[in-house]
Amino acid sequence: MPSGDPAIPGKPPDADLGPSNWALIGIFLIMAFGALSVAQGLFVPLVTALMLALVFSPVRRALGFLGIPPVFAASLIFIVGLGLLAALIYAASGTLAARIENAPELMERAEREVRQLLGSVQPVLDATEKISEMTGDQAEEAVLIRQPGLMSLAAKATPAVFGEIIITLTLAFFLIASGDLFYEKLVQIMPTFKDKRRALQIARDIEEQLSNYLFTISVINAVVAVLVGLTAWAFGLPDPVLFGVAAFLLNFIPYLGPLAGFAIMFVTGLVVLDSPFAALAPTFIYWVINTLEGQIATPILLGRRLQMNAVVVFVSFAVWAWLWSFMGMLLATPILLSLKVI
Repeated sequence: MPSGDPAIPGKPPDADLGPSNWALIGIFLIMAFGALSVAQGLFVPLVTALMLALVFSPVRRALGFLGIPPVFAASLIFIVGLGLLAALIYAASGTLAARIENAPELMERAEREVRQLLGSVQPVLDATEKISEMTGDQAEEAVLIRQPGLMSLAAKATPAVFGEIIITLTLAFFLIASGDLFYEKLVQIMPTFKDKRRALQIARDIEEQLSNYLFTISVINAVVAVLVGLTAWAFGLPDPVLFGVAAFLLNFIPYLGPLAGFAIMFVTGLVVLDSPFAALAPTFIYWVINTLEGQIATPILLGRRLQMNAVVVFVSFAVWAWLWSFMGMLLATPILLSLKVI
């Protein structure tokens, strides 16, 4: 009698993953996440540069149809992109510098307003403290550990961040300036014609969807920025331009970005306006603008191909934020979109 399981016609022998194979996959995933976390300083610039190259490749190809070589096209893309970024920074730099200079005073005023807002809770806290004193609970001796200040942490992090930015921009420039060399190499390493065609189609689809996503989201965020800035101006909040720039940038970060914008507008309203209810009004309008953008404008303009399940987007956001912190938040959706295409 032959030993072993009978072969199923039309089914490869290793089609079913046994426990050992699942264990190997689990070990691989653990090691991959560990490597991505430990080597964050290496992988973040590489992934960011690759994403930028894929996003701007259609622009480079369109310039190529006009007779502009890839190197000059990459230079033109970088000049325009960095020029727009410099203009955005210049528009917000003056008011931002003034706000940073007055930050301690503003924080004290905001703290006073928040304490007044939470004044109804204070009697409960006082009663709890009196009960603790009556029961004879002794306060524990606190040991204070002096932590480095914000400026010292920023001074330590600046060289690393500056180095990553230089690596990202340089690598992205070379990838864009190389033209279709990346696609040619990708096709060459594939064994069969079918695999070559499939790999090229995947790369082109990722390129197309990332470009459509980024440019569409940028236009939507610009409209949101204008509406938020007009809202801040209408309610008499200071520096409406700064509010608009902040709304534009924060809207690229799913979930946490808009929440941070709501909090900033509400705290500013508490400091400037007469009452908490008056501070809620511009924050509520900001929330309505963001809700209309997320539920109506973005799905209509991006189309069905670029729509993704909200739960999957949130899980991807949480995972990449845990691995790569702030840059993980920015790269979570482009990475998820690329994996969806693949």
